[in-house]
Amino acid sequence: MKFIWVLSGFLLLTQLADAQEINFSRVQDMAVWYNQSLKTDKHISLKFNMRNVQYGGLTAYKSMSAMAEIPLVSAEGRESENAGYLSVSVGGASDKSNQGILNNTLGLAGISYAIPFAGNETYIAVGLQGSYYQSRLNIGEGAFFGDQYDQYGPVDGAMSVDRLASGWSYNHININGGISVFSNAEQNKWYLGASVMHINRPFTDDAKTGEFRLRQALSVQGGYKYITPENNDCSFYMTLNWQGKAYKHFFNVSYFKAIEGIKGGVGLGLGYRYDDAIVPAVEARYANATIALGYDVNVSDINAAGFKRNGVELAVKLEF
Repeated sequence: MKFIWVLSGFLLLTQLADAQEINFSRVQDMAVWYNQSLKTDKHISLKFNMRNVQYGGLTAYKSMSAMAEIPLVSAEGRESENAGYLSVSVGGASDKSNQGILNNTLGLAGISYAIPFAGNETYIAVGLQGSYYQSRLNIGEGAFFGDQYDQYGPVDGAMSVDRLASGWSYNHININGGISVFSNAEQNKWYLGASVMHINRPFTDDAKTGEFRLRQALSVQGGYKYITPENNDCSFYMTLNWQGKAYKHFFNVSYFKAIEGIKGGVGLGLGYRYDDAIVPAVEARYANATIALGYDVNVSDINAAGFKRNGVELAVKLEF
């Protein structure tokens, strides 16, 4: 039983311990999380994403995020081509396990400005973002033997001095910055961006010692969408992330078929978290709303250890 608790904690740590690692396969919805400058249109957007993951009956966790992206532009400016615009965004995210082992929360706010520099609605943009991250890990109950002793032996009920076993928690503020170039031409829409997260290298423990500082993370983002005269489209998106020697990369391809007679249609997509999972998905659009549902097919090394993992993703987007 103790082994299962420790293993559950380890699985959660390896999946969720990284601050601001969103983990959703629809990277086209997550672009602003990684790079504030990637607000590539003048629409007000509301986005909600949820991912529910289970590890073969051992443990489970749920990740959720919500974000509002708001261009500060007049109605006339929204319709004008090649006009610069200011945008702000606010969001929140959480990771919670069903055993109370892990509870992460993140609040975020950012601002960006896009300047036209060529035809075909082509812009260069810069963005700055601040976020507050809080994490609490508790794998102590039932997972470790007592480590407090007196002359008679172990002291029953004494709090562990192991910071993991006794309920480890910390919080910090992140500063993130990014730059991008993008185009919103009628049939060809694309973007390319780069960002640095944890610019301030926050401390992750109360002692604030050098070995407990987050390394800066580098992220590169790219995407391309081709839209036919019939409003069908095909697209490819990626986000590549490096932090020290660790990396986590995301890719997504999709095809959308418009249905004649209605302002909407259906689509198919395929996401890939490098060395982790393939995520087939279906998508429906109607008017200003998009709903997508995906399912994790685990391809990571965890299969070799005999553990099965599955996950379901839900994405909702509204544009105004």
